[in-house]
Amino acid sequence: MPHRSRFRGGILRRACTVAGTLGLGAALLGGMAATPASAIPIPPSTSSCTYNGSPVAVGASNTTGTPVTVDCTGLPANTLLIVAQTSPLAGVISPSTSAATEADLSTGTSVTTSATGTLTATITVTATGGTPGFKALDHKAVCPPTQAQVNAGLTNCVVTVANLATSTGLNFGNIVYPTSPIPNLPTLHLQNPSGSAKHVGADDRTGACPTPVHATSHCWWGAALTGAPNTAAGVPGFTVLINGTPVANTLKASPAVYCVTGATATACTGRPVGTLIPPKLSGRITLPAGVSAGAAVTALEPNTTPVPGNGPSNTVAASATLP
Repeated sequence: MPHRSRFRGGILRRACTVAGTLGLGAALLGGMAATPASAIPIPPSTSSCTYNGSPVAVGASNTTGTPVTVDCTGLPANTLLIVAQTSPLAGVISPSTSAATEADLSTGTSVTTSATGTLTATITVTATGGTPGFKALDHKAVCPPTQAQVNAGLTNCVVTVANLATSTGLNFGNIVYPTSPIPNLPTLHLQNPSGSAKHVGADDRTGACPTPVHATSHCWWGAALTGAPNTAAGVPGFTVLINGTPVANTLKASPAVYCVTGATATACTGRPVGTLIPPKLSGRITLPAGVSAGAAVTALEPNTTPVPGNGPSNTVAASATLP
């Protein structure tokens, strides 16, 4: 992976070519997650929008407001929509009906589309601590996201276009700040094969990714909104290499979950309100004949974020040696 000082320019360049699902997969007021293939728009919408001329991302100041003009076509005709800035916590919040608490509705604007489904609106994108500053009902909703949130895969705040009446997200654009944190690298732990076992279990290294996630966590962050694999969302599974050769595997990474009052996600059971649960790695790797202890094992996770991956073909990579 490139040095951290090279990342921030790379993030915006990356975001201008591939939109990550972390551009708020959930609708502004709750809804379904977007797929990596959808980029913009959020399915089933077929809208086309630009944010200050870019179809997927806009740069913003950490100290002053940044005007963002949103121009869209292909939206529902004569429909009241809302354009607002939102924390990525809205994309993984449980229950999803609480997503509005992650948005700065004071800077949002409502607008009715034209008879042909077009929209033009300008909002001011802000940063937490700036003048003016980003402020949502949930005090944990900040822009840019915290290091802990980014470590859980929630890499970008977003500008979202949503249907106000149906609480359905239609389109989004990622926001990139000069000080946007970079996710810590993930880890890979391989369990000890027993006897003539043809498989080895895999998970995160002990202590690398605790709940709640924190600023020093090392988590599987490449597809935090959907988890991986996720066929319905179009997110493929892991690729695993042993000594450079692909092998079969059943690895999966769970999606992140943000637990608030009334949470319905099973993962939130017994968790305090405000807990951010990071993605978790699990599954097994098939060991080919002749592979012995010390073999190099690399797990490659699909990356659906605007942040450049550290593995080949923009994947998120972690390696370990076979016990």
